[in-house]
Amino acid sequence: YWQGQIRDIAINNEPQSLCANCQVAVDTGTSQLAGPTDVITDLSRRLNVKSDCSNYDALPSLGFVMGNHVLNLSPQDYVDKGPDGCEVSLMPLDVPPPNGPLFIFGDPFLRKYYTAYDRRNSQVGFAAAKHQDVPERQAAALLVSLNGPGTVDKVEDASPPIFLARK
Repeated sequence: YWQGQIRDIAINNEPQSLCANCQVAVDTGTSQLAGPTDVITDLSRRLNVKSDCSNYDALPSLGFVMGNHVLNLSPQDYVDKGPDGCEVSLMPLDVPPPNGPLFIFGDPFLRKYYTAYDRRNSQVGFAAAKHQDVPERQAAALLVSLNGPGTVDKVEDASPPIFLARK
C-alpha cells in the first residue's frame, strides 16, 4: 500500500482535531475505512448514524484534510444502508508505531476518488472520480479547498508528497 499523511478528519468541512497528522494508507484490499480504535469510536459518535436510518438524510459529509483541501465522502459513501438498517462503514484497526497510528482509505474512499500512483517520484494523487450516474458538478464538489477555490495543490509537508487535483 501507499502511505502518506492527513492533517485531520473533517465533518461538514470543519476539522475535528481527531487525527492530527495521522498516517494514512491507500489500500484497495480494505472494504471499509479503518483507523485507530479511539479515533473510530469518537468519529462514529460524532457522525451519530442511527441504526434505524431515521437521520440518514441529515447526516454530514465526512472528509479527510490534506494540505488546505478536504476530500469528502457523503453518507451514501460511509454508511452501509440495507433492509436491516444503517451502520457506519468504519472499522477499528490499531497499527503500532512506527507505521501507525494509521488510517486506511479503503473501498469507500477509492470509489469516490481517482487515485494516481507516481512510483518514480514517490507520490500519490487524488481527484474526484467521474461516474456516469453522478453529474460532474456534484463530483467536483467532493474536493473542497479550505482557503477558497483552487485548481491543483501539492501537499508539501506530506510524506510521500500528495497531489490533489480539482478541475
